[in-house]
Amino acid sequence: MKAEQLKRTLTAGSAFLAAYVLLDLVSYVKPYGSFGVTPWNPQVGLSMALAYLSSLVAPPFFLMAQFVANYALRSGPMGFWLELSTSLLSGAVFLSASIALRRMNLIDPRLHSIRDVFNLLLVILAAAVVDAILFTSILALAGELARGDFGHVARRLFIGDVIGCLTITPLLLIAATQRPWPTPRLDALFQIVALIAALFIVFGYQQATAFQLFYLLFLPLLWIALSYGTAGAAIAILIIQAGLLIGADFRFGTDPGLTVLQVLMFALALTGLLVGAIFIERENAATRIREQQSALDRALRTRAAGEVAAGITHEINQPLTAVRNYATVARSALENGQTELALESLAKLNTQSDRVANVLKSIRDLLHQGTIDITPVSLDDLLRDFSELMAADLASRSITLRITVPAGFPLVRIDRVQIAQALHNLVNNAADAMTGIGQHGVIFIVVSWVAAKTRPEFAISVIDEGPGFPPSVNIERPVPFISTKSEGTGIGLSIARTVAEAHGGRLTISSAATGACVRIILPFKEAGYDEAYFHS
Repeated sequence: MKAEQLKRTLTAGSAFLAAYVLLDLVSYVKPYGSFGVTPWNPQVGLSMALAYLSSLVAPPFFLMAQFVANYALRSGPMGFWLELSTSLLSGAVFLSASIALRRMNLIDPRLHSIRDVFNLLLVILAAAVVDAILFTSILALAGELARGDFGHVARRLFIGDVIGCLTITPLLLIAATQRPWPTPRLDALFQIVALIAALFIVFGYQQATAFQLFYLLFLPLLWIALSYGTAGAAIAILIIQAGLLIGADFRFGTDPGLTVLQVLMFALALTGLLVGAIFIERENAATRIREQQSALDRALRTRAAGEVAAGITHEINQPLTAVRNYATVARSALENGQTELALESLAKLNTQSDRVANVLKSIRDLLHQGTIDITPVSLDDLLRDFSELMAADLASRSITLRITVPAGFPLVRIDRVQIAQALHNLVNNAADAMTGIGQHGVIFIVVSWVAAKTRPEFAISVIDEGPGFPPSVNIERPVPFISTKSEGTGIGLSIARTVAEAHGGRLTISSAATGACVRIILPFKEAGYDEAYFHS
């Protein structure tokens, strides 16, 4: 078992060293002296990413990687002990930074937020500063630096490490942890072409000064970052960095202005990662909003279902009570041989049963896309039947219902059942309000014309002698499900408003010292109405 584990460790370590040496080889351009200080150090980014992600590569491989690369590629130009000490130092600095990054949980390795990018950047900057100062200090102590070189070497090494980490570390972290990886679309081909074209323009336009057209690289980089987030940005940054080094070598030769080049590379890398993170944050925020909206919609549907159920219960409770009472009377009459009373009770029971069926059908039709059955209706007949229906219940509360319909009022086009049901709710609410304060008296139902500029309208007003509505109630547009009763749900008023709006009308309420007035205002839709009567 130990032999197998040792084999895996050696295999992983050897693969890491091979990748490190390869990156060191391709990035060893424009070095400063014999110290291996180049414009970018991608091998450092490789070390940092693998140290963060995996425990397969043992720490000694990270510590010895620079030593191995310098001897394999350049035969150790600084000598054995200096190469060894600088390798151990640099490896320890970036290994420690990666371990701290992971153990302190400073980032999500997918880099899905600006916080992740900034925290990664801060750790990279801190590690690069420490590495640059210590590395240059060892060279100075060893007498390898000329006068005035300390700051120059330290600055180049610092920026090279930062650029190398920003180029390689995010790409490897995202590649190892992001699932699923963004699926390339057709626009990806055009984005890569635009990126390469921008590189050709930057270095191919001979009349431009060094890096004068560098800003053109931001356009395809931002396009990619805003399409694929940090994953796309990381790939684009790698292509740009490679293109910059190759282009600078061909265009400017041995002195391309390395400091300027390094600053530009740093700006590109950071901009791409930040824009990619912003894109992902916005996408995640939009997803959360959609999920929250979906949850809210489900909650509202559940609440609406409960309110509909409460409304149905509210509507059919009275007729079902009447059915039970009439059935009891009929049974008692039959037992006592009172056939006429039994037949009368059974007839009323049948009427109440039909009423329950009509109520359920009316609510179902109303809830099903606002379906209503419009027919010509005589308000005089409708209210007379309604008065007979409510008489017994109101009489038990010592309340009288008085109806006023103007003589000769024409037929109106309404849904008879729904209007009757709305009136039932309003009258029942008025009666409850009056009995709630121990008030007995009269409830009025008044039909009247409403002065309107655009179309003729009429109103059916329910006026009571109760306490009225409190000042907090919006009398211009009452809120659904409000109630002035301590145990009320507001279902009755809400259904009345829904019925009015389903007819193209509206519900208004007003309150006075003598009671409340609720008006169902409806458009007068009968084609042959008496125009002279309306204006009289």
